[in-house]
Amino acid sequence: MTDTPSPSARPRLRALALIAGAVVAVIAAAAAWLTLGDSIGCTAGTPAMFSRLYHISSATMEPAIQAGDWIWARRRYYCGHDPARGDVAVLALPSHPGRVFVKRVIGLPGDRVQLQQGQLYLNGEPVHRDWLESSMHAGETGETTQRTRFTETLPNGVRYTVDVADPDAPIENTGEITVPEGRYFVLGDNRDRSEDSRAADFGPVPRGSIADRPVRVLWSGDTSRIWLRLGAGP
Repeated sequence: MTDTPSPSARPRLRALALIAGAVVAVIAAAAAWLTLGDSIGCTAGTPAMFSRLYHISSATMEPAIQAGDWIWARRRYYCGHDPARGDVAVLALPSHPGRVFVKRVIGLPGDRVQLQQGQLYLNGEPVHRDWLESSMHAGETGETTQRTRFTETLPNGVRYTVDVADPDAPIENTGEITVPEGRYFVLGDNRDRSEDSRAADFGPVPRGSIADRPVRVLWSGDTSRIWLRLGAGP
């Protein structure tokens, strides 16, 4: 035998159902607001892949952004602001469909960029750097390598930390690249583990491929980093 609610209880049950439905609708709307791609973008050539929330699956931006982090981004920030040297930006490249990248802007249109023995040069001048530490790390193959951590300070005063594992690697020794008009040269902070503008199939990034700006770490395996600010500026 099944009990049925009394007539006096039915309005209360309906009210609870309405409240529960409203809560579910708000949660669903918030999730869509956080994660849905941008169907408009900055220009007609901007991929419709940008969001407000990103899960970082690689170590290319360590130590600033770590693998496993969830980061909050200002959506379409670069639709109204030109990228500046040192900015961290979300990229979606036509040459890499279905993927988004987080990189640091190093070179503006017309700049000349080069790396030699891991040292960054901008317009023929070495970018100032300060040694922080050197340590030994075991790679996936079990081979032990040394990693050196520096801070770099760009000409506009933006300061950030980079890791260099092998200054003799080809990726740490490039020819001088002049950034074409309408494009930006980007690098990962974890220099030996980053796919970025040094690679021929990546290259300087089209302006229309840049829209979102990461601003906070929302969640990290290292709880001390939660709500960490990413970069300077608004």
